[in-house]
Amino acid sequence: MRLLRLLAKGLAFQNTELLSDQHNLYSENNSTTMRYLFYPPVPQNVKPGQIRCGEHSDYGSLTILFQDDAGGLQVISRNGDWIDAKPIPGAVIINIGELLQRWTTDQLVATKHRVVIPEEELKKKTTRRSLAYFVHPDDDVIIKCLDGSKKYDPVSAYDYLASKFSQTY
Repeated sequence: MRLLRLLAKGLAFQNTELLSDQHNLYSENNSTTMRYLFYPPVPQNVKPGQIRCGEHSDYGSLTILFQDDAGGLQVISRNGDWIDAKPIPGAVIINIGELLQRWTTDQLVATKHRVVIPEEELKKKTTRRSLAYFVHPDDDVIIKCLDGSKKYDPVSAYDYLASKFSQTY
């Protein structure tokens, strides 16, 4: 995957294929998934502070997100403030996932994000749609800190994902 090669190059990895070689995206041994995310119009009886999707970070390597113009996606900045990820026509959002954070020993940090209810009345009455491509390493890949440190314990991509799903669902 070209994006993973570019990330490896940007991180000055000697082997720029290191990450992409661990992602055989269309094999049976890989949990990469595309999901259509649909948020219905917001009902009138919304409680103060209610949101559409709570704060979280994605579990895999990265997420490629295509969103409509409804808005509502927010990401947390380095200083802890929520900022709007306003839709830009023709643009995609790339979120770093937790496994890539572990691999890079926090050189790349998993993007904490959420979806809030829009303030504009017109946008509350419309649906929000997005398409998320959750990119995961192959299930049997052992994720360990590539810098040799012991900050994170090694774990297989499959076991990490299974653990996260069991905590979530």
